[in-house]
Amino acid sequence: MNRLKDKVAVFIGGGSSVGSVACQTFLEEGANVVLVDIDEKYFARTAGLREQYGEERVAAFIGACTEQAEMDAAMKFAVEKFGRVDILLNIAGFHGAGWVDEILPEQWDRAMDVTCTGSYRAILSAMPYMKAQKSGHIINFTSLGGRGNRMVAISYAGSKAACTALTRAFAMELAPYGINVTAYAPGTLNTKQFERIAEKGSIPHKMPPGGVPGMPGYKGPDLYNGQSVIRDRLVANLDEVAAALVYLASDESKFLTGDCLDMNGGILMAT
Repeated sequence: MNRLKDKVAVFIGGGSSVGSVACQTFLEEGANVVLVDIDEKYFARTAGLREQYGEERVAAFIGACTEQAEMDAAMKFAVEKFGRVDILLNIAGFHGAGWVDEILPEQWDRAMDVTCTGSYRAILSAMPYMKAQKSGHIINFTSLGGRGNRMVAISYAGSKAACTALTRAFAMELAPYGINVTAYAPGTLNTKQFERIAEKGSIPHKMPPGGVPGMPGYKGPDLYNGQSVIRDRLVANLDEVAAALVYLASDESKFLTGDCLDMNGGILMAT
């Protein structure tokens, strides 16, 4: 406990299922948290936490990572509210759906704009504050889908892989300022307890026969068999994800930068 005492963490996409669980863990570890998302409805998941801890520990801010001005405003809000920005966690992402020749250009553009360029915008907004204090932890939420052999929509795979490369570039440039930049790439997560909220900018279109491997409702050949090599554990629980994010956000990981932490039950074993 208290590994993040008095640290200020900004969650972009903080209303997500991952953000909601991580918010509780970060608060328990002593951090003050600013949740940033695109609509008030996303914050319903953390209503109980915000009531429990009060505005002196956790705050919500409506803003989109697709707009630089809104990311600038979110960081300014965090500094005015809590005095600094120590941790930036980029969780916001966009999937899209369809085979390579079925994906709509608008879906590809949206996925890149949210998942990769959105992280870029948020980092640009947080950088001046972290540089001034000569410290900071930036964590980009990527995915096994952008790291290894998994059937997901090309928009998802491409944008997540791009975000991992973005992580390395920022890590090199920000290391002299005492700022650590890492990526976190989970496999399948257990989000059953959370209602799925439609992504902003989703474009309905006809799915290929049988659906798309890795997407809900898929009924085609079993191209992806198994979610984990760990006995009796198919998916990661969100509290395990939150614990890993706390490590990446704490001083315990000060000698770790530019790397991607894979947590996928052994489906991808990288060296």
